[in-house]
Amino acid sequence: MTPAERRLEELAVTHGRVVLAYLTRRTTPAEDAADVYQEVLTTVWRKIHTVPDDPDHALAWLLAVARGALANHRRSRSRRLAATDRLAAELVVGVPLAEPSGSDGVRKALVALGDDDREILALTYWEGLTSDQVATVLGIGAGAARKRLQRARDRLGAVMAGSGDLAPAQPAGGARPAASLRSHA
Repeated sequence: MTPAERRLEELAVTHGRVVLAYLTRRTTPAEDAADVYQEVLTTVWRKIHTVPDDPDHALAWLLAVARGALANHRRSRSRRLAATDRLAAELVVGVPLAEPSGSDGVRKALVALGDDDREILALTYWEGLTSDQVATVLGIGAGAARKRLQRARDRLGAVMAGSGDLAPAQPAGGARPAASLRSHA
């Protein structure tokens, strides 16, 4: 173990609990204190040769580093929350989508479907992904993605036809429901 490593270990053993308690009392949520403490230790490691030798001064120095790390944490958290709020506001307003014609009927029919069906249809038609890309997004095989898409189309066709039956539909006469949607696959 190098002298620098020994010194860092000594500081962590001697003052670590005090520094962590300082951070825990000032961090929201308190569970983030461990992450901030890790930043403190990283900074101390980079500046290990400037840590005062006197234990009392070393503790004050460590708390000053902790205070700076805490300020950085708060700024980062504030930016993250602001970005989340902006995204939420954009989603409420609605991101313009390239929707198929008759989108009101399609949108109403999609609401009647399950989450999985809505997701695979949206990935295919609104996001314009291929079956292979959809499979990657969903973490499934391409064949499974194609089958799920087929079933979702069938259920969507049944809802749009007014039957309200969400079970996989196979119309009489071999006609395929939602034929206009199939051309995108």
